[in-house]
Amino acid sequence: MLAVDTETRTADVQGMCTYETLVAATLPFGLAPLVVPQLKTITLGGAVTGLGIESTSFRNGLPHESVLEMDILTGAGELVTARRDRHTALFYAFPNSYGTLGYSVRLRIELEPVRPFVKLRHVRFHRVADLVDALQRILDTGGYFDGYAGVPVDYLDGVVFGPDESYLCLGMKTGTGGPVSDYTGQDIFYRSIQHDAGERHDRLTIQDYLWRWDTDWFWCSEAFGAQRPLVRRLWPRRYRRSSVYWKLVGLDQRFHIAD
Repeated sequence: MLAVDTETRTADVQGMCTYETLVAATLPFGLAPLVVPQLKTITLGGAVTGLGIESTSFRNGLPHESVLEMDILTGAGELVTARRDRHTALFYAFPNSYGTLGYSVRLRIELEPVRPFVKLRHVRFHRVADLVDALQRILDTGGYFDGYAGVPVDYLDGVVFGPDESYLCLGMKTGTGGPVSDYTGQDIFYRSIQHDAGERHDRLTIQDYLWRWDTDWFWCSEAFGAQRPLVRRLWPRRYRRSSVYWKLVGLDQRFHIAD
């Protein structure tokens, strides 16, 4: 992490800077990247050269669309600063190039204001087609959901558990204080989404919202027993995160433990 400019709402970041480090530097200023991928260890350079998506993408696009300029180390050994008006072809070809055009060693990105909390509404659908229709209406109205005229949707997830059970998770920025949920402890985020009623309400701090999927690696922590109440109670909270699960997968592949 190199710098945060609160006046221009930009950040200068090295390519291997993780989003966890980036967000930790910007949130104290009430700012966040326009798109924050769900896992803490994803790097900014990786998200740009390999693409990424998250719950703000319906209004902010993909991570590379908030990049203003990049220092790219090319295969010829040159360090090139690419922008929309300089080395334009390289600037626009770099996203989704997966390192074939070079490596980004510095990126300047746009930031946007955030609020301390996110209010959530988990709206259930019994047909995926109905969820898709509701999603289209949100896009057509510029980010408004049926029945909530005047309250824009700031964050938008779609979660499908089966053909007859799917949800839109609508998030709204708010500065109003109040009780918040904690899914870094015994409770598990994806299970909190499921319900039989029309919708369920929830509330998270902005930091916990951004990393809501990381604690259980979406739902994959179940493979390590981390969702069993006793195991979860004994498993230190700081080690319930995607980076640890990746290491466990690496150990399994190396020593064939599961086999």
